[in-house]
Amino acid sequence: MVNTANPAADAESYRAMMQAITLFVPGVYLASFLVAGLAILAAVGSVAGEIENGTLYTLAVRPLTRRDLLLGKFLGLAAMLVLYAAFIFLALAGLVRWQTGLHIPGLLPALGLFILEPLVLLSVAMLGTTRLSTLGNGILAFALYVIAVIGGMMEQIGALMENTTATIYTGVVTSLILPADAIYRRLVATVIDLMPAGNGLDIPRFINPQMILGPFGSQSTPSDIMLLYTGVYIVVLLALAVYSFQRRDL
Repeated sequence: MVNTANPAADAESYRAMMQAITLFVPGVYLASFLVAGLAILAAVGSVAGEIENGTLYTLAVRPLTRRDLLLGKFLGLAAMLVLYAAFIFLALAGLVRWQTGLHIPGLLPALGLFILEPLVLLSVAMLGTTRLSTLGNGILAFALYVIAVIGGMMEQIGALMENTTATIYTGVVTSLILPADAIYRRLVATVIDLMPAGNGLDIPRFINPQMILGPFGSQSTPSDIMLLYTGVYIVVLLALAVYSFQRRDL
């Protein structure tokens, strides 16, 4: 496969491009777990942990509102997660380009979507840390993420089986609870939809990378409304976190 993924060349090179994509997408899937885990672990104790060890009381007596304190924590963690996610994603895309010669289509939009995923989990963890213990918040955040991933898998399997009832609706519901997996599916669709089609001759047009990717693909692609919902989701959970922290008796 090394340096053979050239969509303008012959059928063999085109198939190599398909293989390169089937390596890149599961790589993104694994990288999503890494950034999700970091987002949760970094934020679960940002307030609860400081209450438990007593350091928050030192900050609380300073001329700093609770809102500013919480938003400062969120922005600091968000900056770290954005840099980490961007490094992981670009490193993965660079390795694919180096080893196969394939330039990932839609790289910048896909990067933006990949960065958005840890921010969703960060907002969930920030809300939980204002009310739950560090351990309880971690369990809840990881449980929600696992539910979202399983629901997304069920939705894609249902789409592959052309079953538009229970499995797909399950995926939609879990995406509403936590839209992390929906962001990953939109990322995959952004990349795959920009790939060149076959020429109808030696490269048949019916080659569909989504079928090759199976449950890692995006047969059922989230819409623009889901992206809008994700943005509102982050803002609402952060506002609830501020409200909850302000009402909490320290």
